[in-house]
Amino acid sequence: MKRVTFTDRCDGIGSVYNKGDIAVFPDSVADAIVAAKKGTAEAMPDPEPAKVSGKKDAVDPGPGKDDPETTPENGKS
Repeated sequence: MKRVTFTDRCDGIGSVYNKGDIAVFPDSVADAIVAAKKGTAEAMPDPEPAKVSGKKDAVDPGPGKDDPETTPENGKS
């Protein structure tokens, strides 16, 4: 992926980008924009893989007494 800074109006890629706009594109699209002299591209670092921790995800306790769907309309249980 590359971050493109547009140096001129560019409207042939599904959206309209004006001078100064910044967007992220796959390498091939960014290279085409640069080749058309509509912008400059800068490589972006690859995202790091998610780290796995030893913690378990929080467990949803299910509907509780404060849940409006399970509380009677008069507010009494």
